[in-house]
Amino acid sequence: MDLEGLARVLDENTAKRIIADLLKIYKGDSPPVRELPEAIVQEVKNSRKAESFELLRVHKVGAKAGESGLGSRGFGDHLIHKYLLQMSGGAFEDAGIVEDVIVSVDGIHSRLSYFPFFAGFHATRAAVRDITVKGARPLGILVDVHLADDADLSYLFDFEAGVLAVVKAMGMKLLAGSTLRIGGDLVIGERVSGGVGAVGRLTTKHYLRINARRNHYLVMTEGRGGGTVTATAIFNGMPEVALRTLTLSDVLTAMKVAQELGEYVHAMTDVTNGGIRADAVEISHSTGLSVVLNVEEFRNLIDPVVLRMLDELNIDPLGLSIDSILMATDKPDELVRELGKFGIRSGVVGYLDEWRGAPLVDVYGRPIEFPFRESAYTPVKKIIGNETPFTREELEDRVREAYRNAMTKLETVLKTLKVNEGS
Repeated sequence: MDLEGLARVLDENTAKRIIADLLKIYKGDSPPVRELPEAIVQEVKNSRKAESFELLRVHKVGAKAGESGLGSRGFGDHLIHKYLLQMSGGAFEDAGIVEDVIVSVDGIHSRLSYFPFFAGFHATRAAVRDITVKGARPLGILVDVHLADDADLSYLFDFEAGVLAVVKAMGMKLLAGSTLRIGGDLVIGERVSGGVGAVGRLTTKHYLRINARRNHYLVMTEGRGGGTVTATAIFNGMPEVALRTLTLSDVLTAMKVAQELGEYVHAMTDVTNGGIRADAVEISHSTGLSVVLNVEEFRNLIDPVVLRMLDELNIDPLGLSIDSILMATDKPDELVRELGKFGIRSGVVGYLDEWRGAPLVDVYGRPIEFPFRESAYTPVKKIIGNETPFTREELEDRVREAYRNAMTKLETVLKTLKVNEGS
C-alpha cells in the first residue's frame, strides 16, 4: 500500500486516519508508528511547493496506467510503446543492439511477488531469451530488485536463487545488481518488484523482425509458458502446472538455431507478451505484412498439460505468453526436420502474406482481433475485463499529449546541459 499516494488523494484528516489503520496491520501500534501519519501528510504538503517549478511538475493527461492498458499487452500497451520508442528512437524488437553488443531487460511478473523464486527465474529466462533469439551469445545478467518495507528477507534470497538458476545453468555471470525498498518507508506490505537485464555478444547474423518477407513460413517450437502461465496456474489453484515452466528449452533452442541452423532462418522472436496476437502486430509494424495463422497447428504446439489448463479455464492461448520460439523461414520442412534431430518439437503454424486488412488473420482470411488487453488469465483479470473507457482515438490523443509534454521537458533540459557543458 502506497501511503504517500493516499496522502496525495485524500483530505488531511481522512488520510491520517486511514494511514494509521493500515500501519497497524503491519507495524503494530508503537509510539513511533503513531507519529507516522502526521509526518507523511506533512511531507506531502511540503512537496507541493515543488509544483511551482516547471521541471518538477507533471502535467497529467487524464489517462491512468490501468485504463490505458499499460503492461496489459494489448492495443493500449502497443500504442504507449509506439510513442516511447518514438521518444527514444528504438524499434519494435526484444533487445537493443550497439555494434556487436546486445542488451535486453524484463520486469518481474507482477503476480509472482509472493513466489519470488519463480519470479526471478522467469524474468532472467525471458531477458536471456530476448537476446538469444537475435543471434547472441549471452554473457551476463544485471538485477534490480525492490522489496516493500514488510517483505521478509527470504523473498530477496529466493528471488536471487531463481536468477542464479538460469545464470549457473547457462554458464553466465551475474555482473551487477541493485537492491532497494519500494518507496522507502512509504510503501508497506510484502510486494516485490524490479527487473533483470541480459547482456550478450552477437556472433552471427541478426534475426530481426524486419528481415521477415512475404511468403516466409512461420515455424514454431513447443511452448510450456513462463511467468504468465505460472501465474495462471497458481491463481487458478493448479500449482502443479507451474512446475512445467521450469525449463530453459526455449533459450537453448534459440541458441542452437543461431549457431547451427542459421541458414534456414531469417527472423526469430518469442511468443511472449500478449501472445501471437501481439507478435503479429509487431511483425506487421516492422514489415507491412499480415501473419496468416493456422490456429489448430498453433494449439498443437502448446505443451499438452498447459493447453489442457487453458482450455479448462476458457483462456484464449492466442493472447497469452506461451514462450515458444517463432522463426521466419523459406525452408520450413528442412527447418522442422533439423530441429527434430535435436529433439525439439516444432511445426509450421502459418506464413507471411501481403497486407490483408489486419496484422493477424486465420487461414480463411478472417481477422483475429487484437484486443485492449491480453487474455484474462486470473479470476481478478476476468472481473476487470478487456475494455477501456477510451476509444482508440481518445487514448492516442492522451498518449500523444503525455509524449509531447515529456519531449518539451527533455528538450529544455538538453539545452541547459549543452550550455553548461560549453561554459
